[in-house]
Amino acid sequence: MKLCKRFTCVALAVLIVIGAAACGNGTAEQSADQPSASTSASAAVSDGGSSEAAAPVADGEWQPTHDYSERLKITTSNVGVVEGHDFTSGDGLAQFYSDKFNIDLEVAATTYDNWDERMRVWINSGDMPDTAVINYKHVDFSSYVEQGLVKRFPDDWKERWPNLAKAFSVSTLGPKMEEVFDGTYFHARPRFSENLPGDPLPNHQSIFLRKDWAEAVGFPVKTAYTIPEIMEYLQLIQDQDPGKLGEKLIPLAGNPAYSARMFVYSNSAHYDNFYKDTDGVYKWGPASDDTLEGLKIFKEAYDKKLLNPEFYTYKIDQDIEQVTIQAVAGACYTSATTGGIRSYFIRDFEGNNEGLKADDCMHVATLLGVDGNYHQEDLINFWGVVAFNPDIDDAKFERYMDILDFNATPKGLAILNLGLEGEDWVLENGEYKSMLPEGTTIGGKTGKYPSQGYTLGASILFDDFAFSNPNIPKHIREMSRQLYAERCEIATPETFTKVDWDLYCYDSPSKRKVAFDYGTEYSSLVTMDGDIEANWRAWVDAKMAMVQPVLDELNALGQ
Repeated sequence: MKLCKRFTCVALAVLIVIGAAACGNGTAEQSADQPSASTSASAAVSDGGSSEAAAPVADGEWQPTHDYSERLKITTSNVGVVEGHDFTSGDGLAQFYSDKFNIDLEVAATTYDNWDERMRVWINSGDMPDTAVINYKHVDFSSYVEQGLVKRFPDDWKERWPNLAKAFSVSTLGPKMEEVFDGTYFHARPRFSENLPGDPLPNHQSIFLRKDWAEAVGFPVKTAYTIPEIMEYLQLIQDQDPGKLGEKLIPLAGNPAYSARMFVYSNSAHYDNFYKDTDGVYKWGPASDDTLEGLKIFKEAYDKKLLNPEFYTYKIDQDIEQVTIQAVAGACYTSATTGGIRSYFIRDFEGNNEGLKADDCMHVATLLGVDGNYHQEDLINFWGVVAFNPDIDDAKFERYMDILDFNATPKGLAILNLGLEGEDWVLENGEYKSMLPEGTTIGGKTGKYPSQGYTLGASILFDDFAFSNPNIPKHIREMSRQLYAERCEIATPETFTKVDWDLYCYDSPSKRKVAFDYGTEYSSLVTMDGDIEANWRAWVDAKMAMVQPVLDELNALGQ
């Protein structure tokens, strides 16, 4: 299995001992990013069919691979679903999939808090559902493959399910792990398929700010800002209070995870990871000068009360709500998928602030480091993998693979994202047009189709189709496309780095000990009394006892 397999035996030896704590902190960090993908599509609201979308790619009529005369019950698990909903016949969309594929779908819902742990318990105990979406952690999945706890796909699967194979091929992770495992053991759901913004892949996080307030204080409105420029904006609105909010004004709303991302990650691509420097030596990103520089600005924002003083107590979404719903904050740094921008602007801001128009008041932009470059590690073009119980019946496996394959076609993507053809949308002159009444919510607990989302066999994430979704205003789709594209342009190979597969696949007992919660760690440094640089150096020195063994191991790779 090449280099990635070298340490699998070590990982297996410690897996039972370490158990649930093994990837806990990593999960918390990742989930801060990930819900936006599902939430954005579920929350999408129709604009009454006025928006036009790019023409889909025609691929002929999809055909099933086998006879569907036998009705099958398939068990599955996913995260972020409407718990307790009937995914067989609870709404028209669920009924469509049930009828088309002659299945009863039984769903075990998980939350972002228990997703990883439940899957580990189910898989390691042999109680995995027929199929499930797994939050991919390489060391965990390596152990599943080694122990035969997940199904190996048949060697001819790409010929049998060509639409799914095409989606798999652009996921980056899928083909790479196929090499590592000498076979296919999961489908990696690509974030982008037809609309891949770039390689390496830029992330969704963006700075949201009040455009009307920026204009009132003479601050320029543009598509990208350096961290110092945003600090200037925050100071201007603190001094001038253009919204006349008085003590209610919060220049910058943030929570620990996103505050650390805004100030530190935006200036230091490896702020929470190891990396191979230009000299070929592995180093620890949190100990870099770029990380310190970001922490200093973070500390300045906190000390000057430009950042909400109790940011360290905020939960995910509490910060963005102070911008979009309560309209008391001048800015927030958070996830911004295409559909998410639409939801924040229209559903949240306009829906809760009568008389204010999002296009007049809201703006989203890319945040750059002090050096004027975009900083990030390759996102990798996937989120969540679809795997199968090793003992699943062939008939169930083939039926669900058909569902995944159908949902990778233009027709399947449209239905999964927009609802039922002829009732919710139509294709006219090569363009998707919405038929939904204005204000209709597609998915979510109170939407027309609570089943709408990734649970009905999504094989491509909704990020991709969002650029063609007529329920998202065209100008927002174009804004989002521009943001992704510019991030690939305003960067260097050193500030926007491609994935290091040796590091990605590496695991050892020492490395597991350094899965710190960096949002909490950095927030503690910022709120601590004393000089930030002195406190940071003391923190680095204290961590090095655990970090140095990992550096030694990484630098021994290939020797």
